[in-house]
Amino acid sequence: MPKKSKPTAPLLPLTGKQKSYLRSLAHKLKPVVQVGHQGVTPGVLAAMDVALDRHELIKVKVAGEAEVDAAEIGPQLEKATKSQVAQVIGHTLVVYRRRKENPKIVLPKDKPKRASAQAASAKGPVADDSDEDGDELEDDDALGDDDDEAADDDEDLEDDEDDDEDLEDDEEEE
Repeated sequence: MPKKSKPTAPLLPLTGKQKSYLRSLAHKLKPVVQVGHQGVTPGVLAAMDVALDRHELIKVKVAGEAEVDAAEIGPQLEKATKSQVAQVIGHTLVVYRRRKENPKIVLPKDKPKRASAQAASAKGPVADDSDEDGDELEDDDALGDDDDEAADDDEDLEDDEDDDEDLEDDEEEE
């Protein structure tokens, strides 16, 4: 009688950050399993099982003469090998399955996002930039400095124009 496997929890989908990390690791890999024109066969699944146990992250090449393309084969391979497809590009799939013992690849975890309302209440009261009537108060520093700088810029432009005229006069004399 065949052994009954223990039921396993469904795999959590990979986040974008995790897929990106796996793609970066897979960039240098060469395909170790090839799906031929017969498609997904028991031999292909057995080879993938062995490769995933050994490497955790593999590339699978789908031959050009295969009846289906890589995007259609991906879900079949995920289900049959209890793995996850991190990328499908052209005729190549990047497939990941975490080892049960001594995993080699550690996936990055996403930081939990805080709600903006919770963050605001945790910081305490927020300074109000309005006067008693509810009108917005203006920042004197920002307004005063901008006017002075604009006047300085105008003077600089006038000086530059004078310099240009002097150069033209010098050229005419020669």
